[in-house]
Amino acid sequence: MDSLKNMVSDIRVFLYGGLQTFPLTIAGTLTILGLFTANYAILFFLIGFLILVPLSAIILNFALTSILPPYLFKAKTGDICNLVNPFTTLKNPIGSEDASVVSSSWVAMTAFFIGYLITNALQLYNRESSDNTITIKSTSSSDLNTQVTNRKTQAIIAVLSVAVFALIILGFRYKSGCESILGISLTTIVFAFFGNGWYNALSKVGQDRLSDLFGIANRLLPPSAITNGPIACVPIQN
Repeated sequence: MDSLKNMVSDIRVFLYGGLQTFPLTIAGTLTILGLFTANYAILFFLIGFLILVPLSAIILNFALTSILPPYLFKAKTGDICNLVNPFTTLKNPIGSEDASVVSSSWVAMTAFFIGYLITNALQLYNRESSDNTITIKSTSSSDLNTQVTNRKTQAIIAVLSVAVFALIILGFRYKSGCESILGISLTTIVFAFFGNGWYNALSKVGQDRLSDLFGIANRLLPPSAITNGPIACVPIQN
């Protein structure tokens, strides 16, 4: 019984540690997957996730703290609120203090990730074939409709899953006391739209193949790819 309790306690600590460093956990996992599978969509996503978002959060912090009263963003901060926990000793214990937190890197990166995934799923759901110039046989048409239905179903499930996950993880962050209600709300809105914009920018190239994290766009073919028209080899004389 004691070993079972210890196992449950270890799982709880493991999950808590993963949530506490969630953006870096996602970044590390996607970096390994992107590099070992040569997935360009993941690598381009990480450019915005690891470089553009933290820089934008710093700029937003500096801009808003210079304009708005600091007490609007008052929250308790400490080592537990950092993305990376510092090594603590008796001379350097974990402590907390009141500070003005407008846009933390944790919330900014998480909101960017959530906004990007929701945009990705909605784009796949609304995607329609641009090639309607051929006639597909009835059997092929049935198979194609089934595949379209499967794609849209997966997109809907992804949107609902990400939405529920967003409520849970952002609620966890707010309950930790590291964010003010105004700061976490403002940061979530701004960087969710940032994720939306980054996806739209990447989707302009390669028919979503540089932006789709779900890997569905790489498997989509235009109807012309499955046409069964006759093929003839005609000799050409120069």
